[in-house]
This record gives sequence, C-alpha cells and structure tokens, in this order.
Amino acid sequence: MAAGNVCIIIVDDNAHMRRLIGTVLGALPGAEVIEARSPSAARALMVAHRPHLVILDWSGDHTDGVLFLHHLRRGEIGRRDVPVLALSRTLHHVVLEQALEIGIDEVIGKPISAMEMIDRATTLIEFDRRRRERADADAAE
Repeated sequence: MAAGNVCIIIVDDNAHMRRLIGTVLGALPGAEVIEARSPSAARALMVAHRPHLVILDWSGDHTDGVLFLHHLRRGEIGRRDVPVLALSRTLHHVVLEQALEIGIDEVIGKPISAMEMIDRATTLIEFDRRRRERADADAAE
C-alpha cells in the first residue's frame, strides 16, 4: 500500500469482530479505523470521514446493508465508488452474485484470516488510489 493516510470504516453489529478487524487493519501504516455497529450508524461516518474502504458484515439479514449500499452507490452518502469488502458466513455462488449485484467489490468468508484481510484490504485501497489518480489526471487535461 502506498504511503499516506487511509480511512477504513468497519460496519458490523458484533463488537468483537469490529475490534478484531480494527486491530488487524489498524496495524497498517497510516490507517485510521472507524467502527460502526450498523449500516445506519455508518451513514454519517461515510460523509464525515470519506473512507478509502468500507468493510461490511454480510451475514444474517441483509436489509440494512442493501439499503446502505444503494445509497452509497448512488452517491448519497460519500464517494459512490469507495471499495466495499464484505464478510460472509458463506461463499455460496448465490450469495456472491447477490453481493456483486448490489455493489460489493469483494467478499471474504468467515472465519476470516488476518493475512487474507490485510491482502484484500490493501489491494482494494491501492486499486482505488490508482483509479482516483487517473481520474484526477484526466480531469486536469
């Protein structure tokens, strides 16, 4: 991951999972990790902090998550193109298809591995950084 500060918002109703993921990703250089216990709680954080990555629990009832992603991808709560990494109990193809259709960029299965979490998060953050740099360069031309 390139130098510079990055903001990561973790959205999960399980406080233990938020702390676990926050500890793992908080060790990344320049990472600021912010926790939200629900998608509705994350809405205000999205506008205030303009994160470089959102990690979203995709287990259980998806209703709040779907609504959150709908508003996010429409640009109503921060950058519409911010990468979203979901955590799911299953990697069944139906779950993966639904996640991608609703606007999730990648899905990791639970239980999570710290190495996989770091790898996927840094890849998404770096891809997003390059995409924004290209867009800025194109706008300057």
